[in-house]
Amino acid sequence: MSEDGGQRTLRVGILADPGLPEAAARPIAQGLAGALRRVVDPGCRWDVETLRGALPLTEDGHIPLLEQAAELRARNRWDYVVYLTDLPRSHDGKVMVCESSAEAKTVLVSMPALGAWRVGAAARKLLLGALGSLHGGGGHPPLPRRTPFRASTVQRQGAEDVSYTVVSGWPGRLRLLAGMVRNNRPGRLLSALSTCMAAAAATGAFGIFYTTMWNMADVLPPWRLALISAATVGALGAWLIVHNGLWSRGLGPEASARAGLDNAATIATVALSVGLMHMVLFMVLMAGSLVVIDAGYLEAELGHPVGPLDYARLAWLAASLGTVAGALGSNFDSDEAIREATYSRRDRQRRRLKDSFED
Repeated sequence: MSEDGGQRTLRVGILADPGLPEAAARPIAQGLAGALRRVVDPGCRWDVETLRGALPLTEDGHIPLLEQAAELRARNRWDYVVYLTDLPRSHDGKVMVCESSAEAKTVLVSMPALGAWRVGAAARKLLLGALGSLHGGGGHPPLPRRTPFRASTVQRQGAEDVSYTVVSGWPGRLRLLAGMVRNNRPGRLLSALSTCMAAAAATGAFGIFYTTMWNMADVLPPWRLALISAATVGALGAWLIVHNGLWSRGLGPEASARAGLDNAATIATVALSVGLMHMVLFMVLMAGSLVVIDAGYLEAELGHPVGPLDYARLAWLAASLGTVAGALGSNFDSDEAIREATYSRRDRQRRRLKDSFED
C-alpha cells in the first residue's frame, strides 16, 4: 500500500498459469480496478497488474499459494495476490471455484470451475466479491449476482481464515467438465496426429476412386452415414486413449471420483479432436472428388442426375473409411506429443506427480 497525493493506493497482483489462465488474466484485469473503486472502496486508488508465472506443485498435487503469499507480496510490492490456475480443485468432494485467505491476503481461482463460456466476466465478478471481502476485514466472499454461482455455498475450514467457494451437484460438475475440456484445447491434438491424418487422407482419397464406394454412398441414407461416422470417430478415439495410456485410475472413493472426471474430460477432448479431424478430412475429400470425378461419368455410373449432395455423400463415406485407417497411422505418432496435446500444462504436471507417486 502506498500514498499517492494523499490518496491511498492498493496494488492487486494477478499471477496466472501459462496457457488459458494467462490469456484470460489481462481481460480480467481490465476494468477490475475501476470496479473495485466503485464498489469496494471509493477512497482508494486501485492498481491491478498481471504477471505470468506458475507456482510448483506440492507432492500431493496442490498449489502452495498460502505458504508463498508473503514472499510474492513483498517481492512485487502487492497488497493482494490473485492466482489464476487451470488446475481443477475440490473441497469435501465438491467443486471448488475459489479459495481465499484474509490473513495471507490471497485469492485462488480455479478457472476450469468457471465453465467454458464467459469465463473472464465470471472471474472478474468473483474477484470483485472476494477482494471486497478481504479488504473489508475478512469473512467469506459474497457470491455475485447473474453468475453461474447461484447454487454455490461457502464453507470455512480450520482457524476461520481460509474460506472456500464451492459448487455442489451435477451443474457444477458439468460446468467443471466443460472448463477442463476448454483448457485442454481439443484442436491442439490434430498437430500431434500428423501421421494419423496422412494415413486417413490417403485411404479416403483411395476410396473415392472406387465405383463400389460411389454406389454404396448413393444407397446409404443420411442417418446411416451419420451412424457410420459416429462409430468410426468413437473407434479411433478409443484407440488413441488406450494406445497412448490416457486412461486414469484411482484408488479410493475420492481418487476414483477424480479419475472419473479426468476420464470424462479426456473422452470429450479426444472425441472433439477426432470429430474435427473427420470434418477436415470430409472437406478435403469433397474438394478432391469434385476435381477428379467427372459429373457425367458419375451420373452414368449411378443411373440418375447428380449434384453436390451426391459428391458430399461420397466424401462423407470416404472420410469415415479414412478415419478408421487413421488408427494405423497413429501408431507412428509420438505418445508423449499426444499426451502433451491432450492435457493442459498443469494437468500434465499433476498426472506426472500421480504416476511417480504410484510407481
